[in-house]
Amino acid sequence: MLNKLKLLSLSSYPHLYRFLLWLWAGLSVFIIIAFVRFLSLADENNVTSIHPDQLIQILTQLDLINMLTLPDFWQISLSGEAGNSAMFLGGYSAMSLLIFNAGLYTYHKNIEALHRRQVFILLICAGWAHLLLAKCILLFSIPVKLTGPVIAVGALSVLYFSLSALMFDTFLCLRRKSI
Repeated sequence: MLNKLKLLSLSSYPHLYRFLLWLWAGLSVFIIIAFVRFLSLADENNVTSIHPDQLIQILTQLDLINMLTLPDFWQISLSGEAGNSAMFLGGYSAMSLLIFNAGLYTYHKNIEALHRRQVFILLICAGWAHLLLAKCILLFSIPVKLTGPVIAVGALSVLYFSLSALMFDTFLCLRRKSI
């Protein structure tokens, strides 16, 4: 098992490894910002490539692949229309990030020292795990009124955790250069 993990390791290529992690986090941030903007700006007047009932079906199933392939998705989410900046605020996602970071810090100080790449990967994976959990919750028959908050917590968690990973790595890079 360890031999297989060594084959998958990119530790001998630290710049490529860092680039891939930053690309993963950057794309996560970009896609989630576009997704949240689409959710807040889309309405029956500007969604033309799909019937509103089909769009609601895609949203309630959190089918990101179908959503990303919609031409209206990119037109609406990348439009110059100003949205409310409050759409990017989520208390549950922020609390989850704080709890996760406290757990990482406790683990790092008391059990085993974590490498910065491990922290980076753990943060990104935790964010996407929130979105996966939101998708799993939506597979159950929950009330339609809860669909929005479940999707918002999952999406904003990806955004918060990815931004946290990028800020953490940037801070460590800047700190290393200043020492």
